[in-house]
Amino acid sequence: MTDRTTTVSLLLGISAIALGAAAPAAAQGTPEETVATTGGGLEEIIVTARRREEAMQDTPISVSALSSASLERSNVQALDDITRLMPNVAIQAQSGFLAGNTAFIRGIGSQEPLLSVDSPVGIYIDGVYIGRNNASNLELVDLERIEVLRGPQGTLFGRNTTGGAISMVTKKPASEFGVEQKVTVAQYDEYAARTRIDTGLLGETGLSATLSYMHRQRDGWLNNKYAKGSHTQGALNTDAVWAKVHGEWGAFQADYTFDWTDMRGVPGGFQTRFLSPLLRAYYGNTTGNSLLDEVQQDYNKNFSVRSKALQRVKIIGHALTLQYDVSDDITLKSITGRRTYKAALGTAYAPPGIFGNTTAGIQEVQIYSADAKDEDVKQFSQEFQLLGKLGDFSYVGGLYYFEEDSKYFNPTSYSFVVSPTLASNLSSSTIFDYQAKSYAAFGQASWKPQSLDEKLELTFGVRYTKDKKAVQQTASTVRNGKASFDDTSINAIVSYKPVDDVMVYARYGTGYRSGGFNTRASATQSFVFEPEKAKTYEAGIKSEFLDRHVRLNAAVFHTDYKDLQVTQYLATAAGGGGFTNNASARFRGFEVELQAVPVDGLTLDGSVGYVDPKYNEIFFIVPAAPVPGHTPGAGEVAGGLGNYADISKFPYVPKWTVHLGGQYLSEDIGFGKLLLKLDYSYSSKRYFMTNVLNGLNFADAIADPGQHQFDARIGLVEVPVAGKSMDISLFVENLTNEHNISSGIDFGALGFAGNIYSPPRRIGVDAKISF
Repeated sequence: MTDRTTTVSLLLGISAIALGAAAPAAAQGTPEETVATTGGGLEEIIVTARRREEAMQDTPISVSALSSASLERSNVQALDDITRLMPNVAIQAQSGFLAGNTAFIRGIGSQEPLLSVDSPVGIYIDGVYIGRNNASNLELVDLERIEVLRGPQGTLFGRNTTGGAISMVTKKPASEFGVEQKVTVAQYDEYAARTRIDTGLLGETGLSATLSYMHRQRDGWLNNKYAKGSHTQGALNTDAVWAKVHGEWGAFQADYTFDWTDMRGVPGGFQTRFLSPLLRAYYGNTTGNSLLDEVQQDYNKNFSVRSKALQRVKIIGHALTLQYDVSDDITLKSITGRRTYKAALGTAYAPPGIFGNTTAGIQEVQIYSADAKDEDVKQFSQEFQLLGKLGDFSYVGGLYYFEEDSKYFNPTSYSFVVSPTLASNLSSSTIFDYQAKSYAAFGQASWKPQSLDEKLELTFGVRYTKDKKAVQQTASTVRNGKASFDDTSINAIVSYKPVDDVMVYARYGTGYRSGGFNTRASATQSFVFEPEKAKTYEAGIKSEFLDRHVRLNAAVFHTDYKDLQVTQYLATAAGGGGFTNNASARFRGFEVELQAVPVDGLTLDGSVGYVDPKYNEIFFIVPAAPVPGHTPGAGEVAGGLGNYADISKFPYVPKWTVHLGGQYLSEDIGFGKLLLKLDYSYSSKRYFMTNVLNGLNFADAIADPGQHQFDARIGLVEVPVAGKSMDISLFVENLTNEHNISSGIDFGALGFAGNIYSPPRRIGVDAKISF
């Protein structure tokens, strides 16, 4: 089925839901599926997208949210799981990283794991920025909600970003003592247990606290004869603790949040699918174990790689939020954060015991190995906010500071094949220390005149950011660097409510992503890359109908990027290399999100996201041979620079993302309530490499052709057990056992390429009891 046919069918399905619910208009919203207890309508969702609490339907920007109930019933265990529930949001587990993710919003993101490159998508926990994507795919132990803000976030959120922001908000302690225990048992010997304890109010102290502990373990799903069970690809063993202490004394409040994660395991297996003719000839002449036996273009659950020590990741976070209400109209707030991340990330790509002729005689050879990668990151942030109201105006202003100190150590080894009978065993390393500091001042004000019944709102915001960076590199090139970058970003919004429960809005905003250092660059390549800047135009409508039984929201956008940072890993005979090109591009698209409650207990939701990206300019060195599909520009000669916008792709960006879901929650049937839930998600074709230049022979072959996934859940909730309440459910993820591709790498001059596949079908049971 073509993308166009699939899209038309899905849009017709969503339209049918809308017509069935008698919804006459469209707007942008959330896949939230919890039904309110009053009147059987949709629940009102409160977000903090503008740094103050307000209903999501009153927030004139493109934002989606998932509540705690939605996260649990959709089996969202880590941040990358929200991809299947939100339009124009694509998050994947990072290739070769146990706790890393690759996040894209509206087509903008970064798959680059280097600590010297910032992400265009900001990820936050309780307002504290997580500086590294490598440490952001945490166990979501105890969240109140996740908010996703689309488009440049240039004024209000911590680090100025061009793609968007993902904000995780943890649960506050309950006012009464309580204990909650959840247990999950699933395929691949998976066992998980989560315990939450709420102290309730501690006497007259004004304090309350909550503590949650999670343990999750599972075996891998790859049949690897060199590593079994908990040591094979996909295995995981995690302990995580989340704690929060809340204090309230009159006009003063304080919240301290602590998170601790200890992950051991092996990332998903890299399946080598393609070898160059030269590598096939050479490995056909080797002895011992055969690499050729492990290479298969179709999905292969039975390939083997060397057994390596488990990856180990430790993440610790602290957040302290202080709030003082000076008056009914003025609030002072302080958010202090400190986070640390340490990781040992050894990864292998081929089986052991392959012996071949090398320049040093008969030796063991391997296509690639990164045995001893270490990362160490410490960060601190401080933010001060002033929030208030003055007549028809509401405002927020503040100061922000961020600092980061990182160490990166990545030795690699590989066999560079020079002929069908000869290879060289080589090694290289990328080693550097990196420091970053960021300073910002920001302010935003909204005017909502009472003389117009508060139907009209005008908003304007501005932020000035100054970044200072330094790097000391000792391998593979010895060099030091210092650089500073600055930017002034603005945000302007006009919104209007022609009738109750319908709001239209238009937005113009700019954003900035700091420049940095390309520590993979060779001595002859550019070491410093420029900041990325974006300006976006967005229009949307948010609406509810039929006494909040239908919520239909939509947004359209056009974003122009200057000096877009395009990163791509390149391996050569000299070792792991890479580039960070500054390109220019434009992105257009839309999001549509629908929810409906046609009858009490039944909630239907659907969403469609579309992104159409196009390069204006992206320059590469022109190779000697003509490039298929490329039309040379005027004056383009071999060895010079050429604009390859006509053949370059946008890695990890699907044009279409679709979600359809339904949930039925019955009335009490005497022993609880029946819960039925079904979700379908689709994303269209994605590429993982920018183009086929620089010896990338398989960039097109390893592309993800598109993904389909069905998830289902059936259970009983609110079952009375000895005066307590229990939920028990049977769930299935990837019901039809699709072989979906999550990432891919073409190793270029090393002559091989492959993919990492998402987990196969997973069936399990979970039970939760509250008392």
